[in-house]
Amino acid sequence: SAMTAWGYTSECLNENCTLRTPYKMGPDGRTKEQPRFTTVSENIVREIGIWQKQSSFWFQAVTAQTHLVANVHFNGPRAGINFNDGFGGGDIIEKNLVLNCVRESGDHGPWNSWDRVPYITTIRNGQPSIRPKWREIRNNLILSVYSSQEAIDTDDGSAYYHTHDNFFAYAAHGLKSDFGGHHNHHTNNIYAYVADCYGVGNNDWFLDNTCVTTSSNGGFMSDCNLPSTMVVGNNTVCNEKGQWSVKICNTSNTVTGWPSDSQMIQWAKAKLREKL
Repeated sequence: SAMTAWGYTSECLNENCTLRTPYKMGPDGRTKEQPRFTTVSENIVREIGIWQKQSSFWFQAVTAQTHLVANVHFNGPRAGINFNDGFGGGDIIEKNLVLNCVRESGDHGPWNSWDRVPYITTIRNGQPSIRPKWREIRNNLILSVYSSQEAIDTDDGSAYYHTHDNFFAYAAHGLKSDFGGHHNHHTNNIYAYVADCYGVGNNDWFLDNTCVTTSSNGGFMSDCNLPSTMVVGNNTVCNEKGQWSVKICNTSNTVTGWPSDSQMIQWAKAKLREKL
């Protein structure tokens, strides 16, 4: 990878460390022996992964409160940005241009994250907790060409991400939340030319988005049998015929025909310019 950050967590299982795990790398991050408040700004990163395919322009593990802003990345074999775990949170990923990723693999996106371990920190509210502070992915332009599965591939239990005010073009899917993933909120985004707009997950939101699908009359699953904790509403769906192929129960979700390419470009400019 071009740039990486990772930290250390102790084997302590309680406040005074009288209980410990039998191995040295445990779940406790309260010693603050991790990178925090790292800023990665205004870099151009290209042509990575010549020898190592599981590589990114930015990778972090056991790291929190990173500010990843105004970078340009293109031409990589896997994800451009990779967050290894849900440690701590409080990260902001904004105003980046990412494209031409996942060129030599699959089951991935320009952004990829995992979250398999409940780390203990005090970052969220000053009290020990395994819940991280929300991470924000906002005001980015991501072109998910080649084998991208989603623009934002929140994989393997990823949680506590608020993805908003972005323009995402291409890829197969919009919101992803799998293998126990939860609390993934997608709001005020534009998804251009995707096969389907969202998948199901507990405590997920899909609100106030515009989703242009590649389908003649589909691309948006029925909202009538969602998990009780999932909210899907006030979305505009565009497909070829401007028709629903499934039953829609929340009438704030509307459907219309495909926009023109020039209209899509104007939407992208307006979405990104208003936040710069």
